[in-house]
Amino acid sequence: MIMKKMTIPEKQVEYKANLKERLQELSINPDDSLDSRWNEVTGEIRKTAEETFGKGSKKKEPNDWFDKESQEAAGVKNKAYVNMQQRSYTRASTEKYREVRRKEKQGT
Repeated sequence: MIMKKMTIPEKQVEYKANLKERLQELSINPDDSLDSRWNEVTGEIRKTAEETFGKGSKKKEPNDWFDKESQEAAGVKNKAYVNMQQRSYTRASTEKYREVRRKEKQGT
């Protein structure tokens, strides 16, 4: 929805005008750190975008494919990966990790 609003020429003109006005009013202290000045500028850009185009949805829909079984397979794979790293990539630990990773990718 927001992306559609961003393509409307009138909204683009409104955004540019509002942003230009906000940035001109922004008083940045040159003695501040670069990070704090950057945060002020990006904060104004975000505020202007939210006011002009609206707020975006933050929460995505959960993935249907990542169920309990997939979670468990990923956990086993991650443990095998850590084990492989701790054993300095020995043949046995590397092969075990590859085997578990294959099973995770296959979904079994």
